[in-house]
Amino acid sequence: MTFLSLLPTDISTSFLSVVVLFLAYRYVNAYRVKAKLDGIPTVGHNGIFSSYITAWQLLKDGRDVIEEGCRKYPNRAFKVPTMQGYHIVVNGPKLVDELRRANEDDLSIMAAMTDTLKAIYTISPTVNENPYHVDVIRTPLTRNIGARFHEVQDEIRAAFKDNIPNAEDDWVEISVVKPIRNIVVRASNRLFVGLPLCRDPDYCDLNISFTISVVVNATVISLFPKFLHPIVGRIFTVGKSSLRRALKHLRPVIEERIRMDREHGKDSYPDGNRPNDYISWLIDTSEQMGEDWQRGSVEDLALRVLAVNFAAVHTTSMAFTHALYHLAANPQLAQPLRDELEAVTGKEGWSKVAMVQLKLMDSFLKESQRHIGAGAIGVVRITQKDFRFSDGTIVPAGLRVGIPTYQVHHQKDVYTSPESFIPTRFFDLRAQEGESVKHQFVTPTPDWVVFGSGKHACPGRFFAVNEIKAMIAYVLLNYDVKFRDDAPGFPPSLFWGGNVAPNQSAKVMFRKRKVL
Repeated sequence: MTFLSLLPTDISTSFLSVVVLFLAYRYVNAYRVKAKLDGIPTVGHNGIFSSYITAWQLLKDGRDVIEEGCRKYPNRAFKVPTMQGYHIVVNGPKLVDELRRANEDDLSIMAAMTDTLKAIYTISPTVNENPYHVDVIRTPLTRNIGARFHEVQDEIRAAFKDNIPNAEDDWVEISVVKPIRNIVVRASNRLFVGLPLCRDPDYCDLNISFTISVVVNATVISLFPKFLHPIVGRIFTVGKSSLRRALKHLRPVIEERIRMDREHGKDSYPDGNRPNDYISWLIDTSEQMGEDWQRGSVEDLALRVLAVNFAAVHTTSMAFTHALYHLAANPQLAQPLRDELEAVTGKEGWSKVAMVQLKLMDSFLKESQRHIGAGAIGVVRITQKDFRFSDGTIVPAGLRVGIPTYQVHHQKDVYTSPESFIPTRFFDLRAQEGESVKHQFVTPTPDWVVFGSGKHACPGRFFAVNEIKAMIAYVLLNYDVKFRDDAPGFPPSLFWGGNVAPNQSAKVMFRKRKVL
């Protein structure tokens, strides 16, 4: 007995008709796109249906698929089948630079981000249409890192004590992925919403689960054809439920802040101290959106708190986890990093200024990201109209174009022994005359694109780098870390699609330092 035999005849016929129409639509659409892209070579299978074999391979291990393309087609564009159609990858310094410099009207990063995250379904259509919170991150948040640094550092201390077992006399082995997320969400929200909310277990769990759900649900939605996204998006989204949960915590805070602003003025709070946090900066910026009907609404502001948590928790947790794995795999690095840390903080104290002067730590963290922390495809744009590269390659409108990030970070003519982890790599480069700024962790270059590129570089990178440095500093001064003696070394990362994630099951051994 088959599934169709269980259905009434009319429904069975309708079902088959829908399937046939869907397959016909897919075939015709794929044929049209494929015809426009015949001049661009393909990695893997190129048939309308056989291409899904390569799409599945890309989903399982994107790094190997993209590496094959770079090897076969040096200094030119190639296409890779995905579940949603072809993804164009431009290979070689000249084409990569052309993509980096393209105007938003030609190659759009905002369209690419919306498509990657399926943001209108997984986050909010209003946040996606008017992302003014990005301006908050770029300006007031970044300007206040120094003023609020001591509070973030205080939260890091408290969060480590709550999440890493007390190992006074012997080694304790723990899986670190979940504790690191807990630490990052608390440290970040000390700046975003302050005490006591940043320590509320339900609020922290909300932001962690929201972050994971956005990534997972966006991936699931992308497996379906675009015309089904509105339907599938309603099923695989937690936006509304997350907002309801967020409002339970944020509504009282936001409403009280707005009330105090109206009654006393922003500069005349009874105690003289209007909270200097992300919520205040959001309110200030939203007031400049006079034409926006959402201006100042509690729901809109709460959604933007969720949005900034997605940006902060997801990427910072992964970067810090990779760095901790590199430290545990190379415990001999701890002492020179400690020596620098103690010398700098002894002179500058625990401050943002001190973090900037930690050049060896900066090099260690940047090398960690260069070595393994970037996915297979990055700096992704979507063509807004047919786009011609200088070599004559024409990419039709509506397609995703990106660069082979992992290969960019492993170019043999740029990086000596690129497959090796060399923690002093960028420290040595910065020692050369005129090279001090170029090789900082926070500075994007054509050969260093983990934070994106040019004017579209990640606006939150300054806070992220300072936060990661402060967390690594706490580990260095308070713990010895290593992997088990019989461990194979750095645990393999997960490369899926164009993305990368740290190993989810690796365990790190911690022992409380005994300072003589």
